[in-house]
Amino acid sequence: MGLFCGSHYMRQSTHCTFHMLPKLVERREEIVMEKIKKFYNPELETTDTYTEVWKTEAIKVKDESDLLVMNHYWRDKDGALWGDFNDPMENVRRSFDVYRERKGYMTPDEIRDLRNQLNMSVREFADILGISTSSLTQIENNKRIQAKYQEILFEAAKDKYKIDGKLPEDWKKDSEEPSFNKDQSNLYNVPKYITEHTIHENIQAFSNFNVLGDAA
Repeated sequence: MGLFCGSHYMRQSTHCTFHMLPKLVERREEIVMEKIKKFYNPELETTDTYTEVWKTEAIKVKDESDLLVMNHYWRDKDGALWGDFNDPMENVRRSFDVYRERKGYMTPDEIRDLRNQLNMSVREFADILGISTSSLTQIENNKRIQAKYQEILFEAAKDKYKIDGKLPEDWKKDSEEPSFNKDQSNLYNVPKYITEHTIHENIQAFSNFNVLGDAA
């Protein structure tokens, strides 16, 4: 069984380095469209016509192994399926979207909108939450799924914004302290109003990644 990485079909995934690619578990319903389009295939270095195909497939992403995703392909004259040559990450994003929906996670657009409402740059928002700027950028662009602890922080920021229209001043103060990523006690300052049960449930996961470092 193959994976789709970049613009091509991989029968054995040996060089795809994208973080947490979804895994194809089982082939399901296939819908062949009448749309036929000519593409240049950079892997085969040929230009040919392809037929549009939509397939409902069971996909494994992280800890979810039965996500049903309607994936988009183009079939060549030999019957091989290829990802969209103009948008090679299309099906990966579809898998990520279904995973977030299953988990009840905030979408990339919701996270970006929250940051904009807070009038913060990517760096400012990442720093105040204690995650890396690169991870936040990838999450906002749907190139990465947020880890559970990151989702908790996004939800906490959203809740505080709804209540106060801003983030607590002590979050900003804590993020500026040199000990922020060294002293585990600072975990309890990021959002103080999260229930004690939720914090303790995630404290072990935090500590495994250098306190509020990036685990995703």
